[in-house]
Amino acid sequence: MFFLRHEWRDAEEGVETVLLHWTTTRIGQEPNWKRSHNTTVMLPQAGADPGLRVCSVWVAPPFPWRQILTTESSERLCFLLHSFCEVIQRGRLWSTEATQQEIRATPVRHRDDSGEYTQAVLYYTLDGFTHMNCLPMWLDGAPRKDQRLPSLPEHRPTEQEIRTWARRDRLVAQLPLPHLFRGYIWGPVGARALYSVYLRRQGAYNPFTEGGFWLLRNGRPWEVRL
Repeated sequence: MFFLRHEWRDAEEGVETVLLHWTTTRIGQEPNWKRSHNTTVMLPQAGADPGLRVCSVWVAPPFPWRQILTTESSERLCFLLHSFCEVIQRGRLWSTEATQQEIRATPVRHRDDSGEYTQAVLYYTLDGFTHMNCLPMWLDGAPRKDQRLPSLPEHRPTEQEIRTWARRDRLVAQLPLPHLFRGYIWGPVGARALYSVYLRRQGAYNPFTEGGFWLLRNGRPWEVRL
């Protein structure tokens, strides 16, 4: 769903390894750490302050995509991110207390009165462009099976995908105007997000080399506080 940066600072000498454990639950639920969850090593940062360790975690909601597609209120899409650190220090293993962050979904909408664009892609960052999250926006009125087409610039479409996209373009052209695109920016409550929307014209599949339109504010990304 999105990348989130985590930091750790060694409070004492002798820390050998720090592992970050994380999982997600619905609001009001407690995590079960005995079940399968995500784990990654926090890497020391060369040239930074002594003892600084950093990792990036991939956060996904604890509910299915169908709920995201059919939910009108972003308040129903909130969930909790739980995490704790496992520390190896001088050969001894100990763990921190688990903490939680509330993750919020902020809606982004675009209305296309021209009908010229067949797909919108939401790009946003929570960490000053260290990671860029890319999510296709949903088009009201289009079938659910056509809502999540691969849109990353580095993706090389197969012939079957190109035929599928062409069929979708023909379907979109038949939808009544205006075309309403909607998506969500996800992140911790209070986080600052920078975002832009790329509108893809019919038949153009690469936003960095072919025709399309970047939705910006005076040439700069839009900003929202979650």
